[in-house]
Amino acid sequence: MRLVLILCLLPLPAVADAAWTAEKCSRYARAWDQLAETPDLSPAFTDAQNAFIARGCQPPRDVCPGSAADLETADLLSLMAVAEGMAGSFLPFACD
Repeated sequence: MRLVLILCLLPLPAVADAAWTAEKCSRYARAWDQLAETPDLSPAFTDAQNAFIARGCQPPRDVCPGSAADLETADLLSLMAVAEGMAGSFLPFACD
């Protein structure tokens, strides 16, 4: 009986993780919507942000701020994400 109960509980963390990932992506998308029209954002930055959100905020994390406006927006998105309870490892920012 105890084994059955334990086995029934095993999938819950995966379901909870998936739900939290979806919620984080939703929160990140709302933050991006607020900043997407920032003047002087590079098309590469905007396209990479949109692609990250379109794939459910799943890897690769390949959004690289290339201009001053991109970097300022990435900084704001990072602050907004942390304020919404997301870890920095969730963010899509990475540059070669």
